[in-house]
Amino acid sequence: MHLSTFLEVEILDHILGTTAYTMPTVWVSLHDDSPGETGANELTGGSYARQTIAFNAAAAGTADNSSVEAWDLTGVTDGEVGWFGLWDAVSTGNHLLSIPFDGTSYTFTATDSGDVFTSYGHALANDDRVVLGTFPGSALPAGPTEDTVVYWIVGVSGSTFQISTTMGGGAVALTSDGEGIAFFIDFKSFSGGDTFNLAAGDLNVFSD
Repeated sequence: MHLSTFLEVEILDHILGTTAYTMPTVWVSLHDDSPGETGANELTGGSYARQTIAFNAAAAGTADNSSVEAWDLTGVTDGEVGWFGLWDAVSTGNHLLSIPFDGTSYTFTATDSGDVFTSYGHALANDDRVVLGTFPGSALPAGPTEDTVVYWIVGVSGSTFQISTTMGGGAVALTSDGEGIAFFIDFKSFSGGDTFNLAAGDLNVFSD
């Protein structure tokens, strides 16, 4: 889960007693590339539209959806989707947060010598796709871009791997050491005319 800048500010103001944040009606979107901070790369065209969504009360830092959702993709160009986005309006509005499909995360260290990432116990395989993020106190190695670029996994060998901007392509050059988190994205293919379904309990929003 990745909070938008808008929501981070609203939550901070709310808990510090500066400005109350009014609970919104939440709408959920589909994205074919990283939404980033702004909710970019949302599907468009045809019969596609955001859907209202309801959640169960949070417990142990996690809340899941209580409603079943279905998107009519009639007239939408064939492709893939890899993220849900949450909004406070059926169109335009404020992007609240994004949730990658699967979203399993792996912490890593990276070295510019050999352009190698090391993540002990990772389950990534060649041709998987990831986005990179940071945790408090960490900094990515110079070379890759945080959050907004999807990378292909290449050169997997035990606990190490490399990243590429294309499937099976050359490794992205690292020009400094660094560390961070690799988020696996489980893209789902669709054809125009399909219905994309989300069952109750399948969308988990968590805070740790």
